[in-house]
Amino acid sequence: MCMSKVHIWAGINHDDTDVFEKYFELDYSDPDLDIDDPKYNVCQFCKDIGERWYDEDLIGVFRTEELRNIKEFLGELSISSEVGIEIQDTCIEKGFESINSMFYYMDPELVISDLNKLYNKLIYIGVFDTDL
Repeated sequence: MCMSKVHIWAGINHDDTDVFEKYFELDYSDPDLDIDDPKYNVCQFCKDIGERWYDEDLIGVFRTEELRNIKEFLGELSISSEVGIEIQDTCIEKGFESINSMFYYMDPELVISDLNKLYNKLIYIGVFDTDL
């Protein structure tokens, strides 16, 4: 079994769904435009993590209208129960057990440098081992 890493952001975001999802929107408007071209519109998520592009196959985004216990969101991840408890404990340390939004990105080489920044109004929880 190969261990990988998952970065997790969680919290409460009451933005309209379109506003929330625009944060992750990659620019496919011009298929001839390279991501290194200065005219390429870098998405806000990419800007926040210091990248020009991200792999959409490695991200998961979850939202609900009402607040739910963090455990319900963690069921969406391929993690051990021990890692789930570690994530839940980290969320509690950061001041919340109930959330309405979470997203993750599975990139073991990604380094998040600004740990106190809000990402789409969510808190960076940390990077954790996965079962993949």
